[in-house]
Amino acid sequence: MKKLLIVCIILLGFSQLKAQDVITPKPDGYHRHDGFYLSLCGGPVFGSVMDHINSYGSASTLNMSGTGGVFDLKIGGAIKENLILHAAIISNAVTGPTLETTSNMHITTVKAPDTFGVGEAMWGVGVTYYVMPSNILVSGTLGLGKFSLTDTKDSNNNITTEGGLSVQLKLGKEWWVSKNWGLGVGLTYGATKVTNESTGNPTEELGSNRFGILFNTTFN
Repeated sequence: MKKLLIVCIILLGFSQLKAQDVITPKPDGYHRHDGFYLSLCGGPVFGSVMDHINSYGSASTLNMSGTGGVFDLKIGGAIKENLILHAAIISNAVTGPTLETTSNMHITTVKAPDTFGVGEAMWGVGVTYYVMPSNILVSGTLGLGKFSLTDTKDSNNNITTEGGLSVQLKLGKEWWVSKNWGLGVGLTYGATKVTNESTGNPTEELGSNRFGILFNTTFN
């Protein structure tokens, strides 16, 4: 009789818990990747920008490398759950980069002053897919990219290149901190390739290879 009473009490407890779940279900969109999407990211970036110049048969290369910062903004919405279509604005900059010049087999390396900076900006569209329930994300963005060389001591030396193809790939992991907000970290690779137009013989091609660590806040 006592055993039967214990079993009945256990079954009653389970039924009450089940009833409570029915009465108070989780709200719509709770820990789900659907609807409006906003991602704000920032962190350190590493890599270089290569500037190849060919003038009247004489070639030279300028390699601008260093550590800087990156800002990444993505806005969009879910095509279906866990699959996001978004627009993106991504920019990074390095101040005081190391400049390595190669010309006629001669290599010269100097450290640029902190007043000199090399930047890279990208505008594009892409997709992000979340692998659930682990909340791991894979993202790809394709768009238009440009480089800029700036000198805070003399604005006459500021240069902005033509636009070219730019791409960003990202792999990351997020943790939910509220119904719709998540915090995470990711690794990125970005590249931009630009050919500067010229009316004369000189041709100039710039290309970047950058790796970054992003810390992101996401609303979805």
